[in-house]
Amino acid sequence: MNKVNKALKEVDNSIENYDEEKVKQELNELINQYKVPVDQAISSIIRKYQDSTTNRAGKKQIKNIESDESGIEITGRIIRKTPRTIEVEGEERDVVSGTLGDESGIINFTAWIDFPYEEGDVIQIRNGYTREWQNQPELQIGDYTDIAQAEESVPSLEKFKSPKKVTIQEIDKVYLAKVEATIIDVLERSGLIMRCPECNRVTKGNECQEHGEVEPEPDLRIKAILDDGLGTVQATLPQEVTQKLTGISLSEAKEMARDALDRSVVEEEMKEVIGETVIVKGRSIGNNFLVNEIEKPQWAPKEKAKQILDKLKEMEA
Repeated sequence: MNKVNKALKEVDNSIENYDEEKVKQELNELINQYKVPVDQAISSIIRKYQDSTTNRAGKKQIKNIESDESGIEITGRIIRKTPRTIEVEGEERDVVSGTLGDESGIINFTAWIDFPYEEGDVIQIRNGYTREWQNQPELQIGDYTDIAQAEESVPSLEKFKSPKKVTIQEIDKVYLAKVEATIIDVLERSGLIMRCPECNRVTKGNECQEHGEVEPEPDLRIKAILDDGLGTVQATLPQEVTQKLTGISLSEAKEMARDALDRSVVEEEMKEVIGETVIVKGRSIGNNFLVNEIEKPQWAPKEKAKQILDKLKEMEA
């Protein structure tokens, strides 16, 4: 059974009273002509032919969007836009990924169709749908999605890109977050690491998962667990941030490893930061918080205790 017939069988289980030949032709165009992934083609056809009241979310604020919804209508500002090429069914395909925001929150998106809009544009999306990605809904913009520029009032791009002070529980609700927290653990594969010069992935020895044997390049990082008293998050501190926090430069880390004939001594040295309280700024990406700025707080215990109590009261309300 070929891909189109398999897809047709899946569609048949979800919709009734449809023209089989017409649907088969549409599936064939999506899968073979436009190289749409089979599961996305199935979802597009089902959304098109299902009764308009079935599983359709309608107009929503971003904060209220959930995974596995269809028929979504939202208006938001494009905060980030990144064209990329992915492999689908063995063939390369151009898509656009990015982040959309309104006054209630943000959501990542993938556009599988032509997307001529730029960062800062306000757009209205009708008939979008969501999938779950790293425990968060991701908006999908497909063949049956309508997009148009909008004039509605939405926070400015500058406001979205200004870090907002939040708790760890709220970091995935804003584009850039500012959090005060304590480092409670430094994880394995912190310290002096080696990266593939082609894809920047961390290598195992001289072996890259994507490119095989390479001549890796050294880098410095800390992977830590942060705790603000209300929640925890895994955070990644890149080289510049790690150096600022620890005072250890990349050249010093390489010298430490060379003297000890063991890179793990650098990781052990990094564990000295456990217990320190820091103020970090960065982005939540999936289950990870990518830190781009760090500083030590001017400690004010009474004020901090009051902030925590106020947040707890808000959560109980």
